[in-house]
Amino acid sequence: MAVSDEVAPDEWECRVFLAVVEHRQHTKAAEALSPERPRHLRDRPYARQLVGKTIQRIERWCGEPLFEGNRGQLRLTARGREFERAARGVVGEYRLMRSAAADEGLPRLACLPHHALFVAPAQARLRERFGRARVAVDYLPPGQLRARHDGGLGRHALLVGRSEGTRSVPLYTARLEAMVPAAHVGAARLTLTELRQRYRPVLHLPGVPDERAAAWGLERPAPALDDPATAVLRLRHEAVGPQWDGRVLVAPSDAALAFKPGMEFGGRRADRFRWVPLVAPGNGGAALTYEVRLSTRPVPDDDAVDAAVAALQAAARALPALSGGDP
Repeated sequence: MAVSDEVAPDEWECRVFLAVVEHRQHTKAAEALSPERPRHLRDRPYARQLVGKTIQRIERWCGEPLFEGNRGQLRLTARGREFERAARGVVGEYRLMRSAAADEGLPRLACLPHHALFVAPAQARLRERFGRARVAVDYLPPGQLRARHDGGLGRHALLVGRSEGTRSVPLYTARLEAMVPAAHVGAARLTLTELRQRYRPVLHLPGVPDERAAAWGLERPAPALDDPATAVLRLRHEAVGPQWDGRVLVAPSDAALAFKPGMEFGGRRADRFRWVPLVAPGNGGAALTYEVRLSTRPVPDDDAVDAAVAALQAAARALPALSGGDP
């Protein structure tokens, strides 16, 4: 990304940019930002004009437009999508520093956003048992979590996944699945070869270890698909008419779980799609699965870590079957 030698956009400017990405217009972005504006801007509502000036400054820094379309329906350009990833990283790192200060002294857990399905109940279980928080949680983007897999836990005492030099315990087994429109489901199971022959797979692989993805012949998806809600909703809306182009979402079952019928984010169209398990080639091929584990390292308050491990394992066992059928 070619940029100017001006001062790079700061945290607030990145938040302004992300608000425009979410709301697709300056006016609604300004309304959403007003309650969150920095102290020196609290004497007045955050105006649409200020949003526009901030976007212009970021675009000058980047050297080209980041949005296209009219004011009421702005869309990211290719360069805009690159900057979106950088902006989310900036905002996320500052959020981590603030949460670290607020939860000073607690052992910290690093995990992916979709792990909230069992992490949040585990936190509630710990508060109910001990009357206070026993673990602080950092929900990280996939790239940041993979860096902790490869580089050690750092300041985290627990991590969902495997990390070198740590002990780990099993949480559950996840499998690879394809979200296919129900009217186009041709089989109860699919091999990767059949998947590519019949459909146009769009990958979304948060949490899948690199070595397992490589063994299956799958490449990491574009970072724009790291957010499961965006990928699911986009493809569901694109697959409801006669012009369906064959694209289906491929995701691990733990990331897919919240979007299945009857689950929190299933939505109105959930029953129009089937999550079809992917299997190894050949007759009676085994399902493509991987084990999700919890890694830990010794800390001064090992009792808190042990309590967190027990609560996380119990909450994970309470999830609907991830390697069986739909919930």
